[in-house]
Amino acid sequence: MATEFRLPKLAESVVEGEIIKWFVPEGGRVEKDQPLVEVMTDKVTVELSSPLSGTVVKHLHQEGDIAQVDEVLALIEQGAGAAAEAAPAASEPAAAEAAETGGDDTDGDDSTNLFRVTGDPDEGEVVQIRRPAQQPRMAAAPARATGPFGRVLAVPAARKLARDLGVDIEQVHGSGPSGRVRVDDVTASRTQAAPSAGGMPQPVMYRTPDGFAELERRVPLRGMRRFISQQMIASHLHTVRALHVDEADVTGLVALRKKLNAAVPEGGTRLSYLPFIMKAVLAGLRKFPDLNTSFDEATSEIVFKDYWNFGLAVATDNGLLVPVIHGVDRLSLAELAEATLDRAERARTGSLKPGDVRGGTFSITNIGSVGGLFSFPIINVPEAAILGVHSIRRRPKVMPDDSLAPRDMLYLSLSFDHRLVDGAEAARFTSFVIGLLEEPERLMLEMR
Repeated sequence: MATEFRLPKLAESVVEGEIIKWFVPEGGRVEKDQPLVEVMTDKVTVELSSPLSGTVVKHLHQEGDIAQVDEVLALIEQGAGAAAEAAPAASEPAAAEAAETGGDDTDGDDSTNLFRVTGDPDEGEVVQIRRPAQQPRMAAAPARATGPFGRVLAVPAARKLARDLGVDIEQVHGSGPSGRVRVDDVTASRTQAAPSAGGMPQPVMYRTPDGFAELERRVPLRGMRRFISQQMIASHLHTVRALHVDEADVTGLVALRKKLNAAVPEGGTRLSYLPFIMKAVLAGLRKFPDLNTSFDEATSEIVFKDYWNFGLAVATDNGLLVPVIHGVDRLSLAELAEATLDRAERARTGSLKPGDVRGGTFSITNIGSVGGLFSFPIINVPEAAILGVHSIRRRPKVMPDDSLAPRDMLYLSLSFDHRLVDGAEAARFTSFVIGLLEEPERLMLEMR
């Protein structure tokens, strides 16, 4: 009798996932804990492993399909000797690999694993997440770093980019730890790809009525881009967006940060401006709690939150991700700096855990690293607001004595849901945050 393989609940708010890739075809043999399918949600991309050994009888969802949580993805026929039947064919390479990996069934040691979900029982179902890999090439090919199932190690972002660009990831040399393939490796491989027989790459042709077929490329709206699109639509449909923009004179903050960084020991984490801004925002949310709320559409209730978890918008090769720093009120400036670097790095390498992208109460997007005067950030529903932080620029300012002086100026743009936050309150919140940033001594007093 075939066993049903269902889509588990990968995170609290996840209700569906897109089938990105089946690793085992219909009729193929699968071993227990072997990666079976790659699924992408609006939170994370994960590889789901088979819970048993047997034969994949049927895929009930194809690549590109959207499956709901608890829907059956595949049927697996379990045989009494399934594990024993597969052992002879793989015994020799498996033994060699066991010697290198310590004999366990993971893709190398913890340093080469993408990540492994762990948590307490009340966090829901735990999912084993493994690094993508591939079948080995012919003997003449250079050695690849592979896991116990013979698949090349690669971060999910690199695997997705390779699919989008039509690059055979088996031919890409990894520069990451233990030889894993990174996004830069795929990009470099694409750049160095051999030209066609005619000396120039051949365009992909599409039928268009205007005769410009050879100048167009069409890519299905799939994966992370589709989920970003859905999130943007949800923000558009379920918020009444308004914008408030103001500027801060952060000359004193610039000097304080420079002084504090000079005291950081060698090898320590230097402070960016974001930890200071997060502490100022924290104080502002305590004073103006309406901005730390969400709206429950099902019950028509405003949910006030006496905890402060900040989402940080991070641009990645797969699109915009918003990992969350939990318990901002319990972290020091140095700890916030370390947490910020950690979330950004793991977002860019595709190694975020489900818990890293849920539970946010307020979001911050650092537009300043990209440029622009100010922006209109999109609210990360169901949150009430998001703060855009822009470039610190040296500009002349009229001082109280009417003299002109060069000052370090910073634009802040606050997008808020006008159903939950009034315009006057948004302005007072922003002014309060600016006051703390302009007088960092006051900011120190607000930290608790």
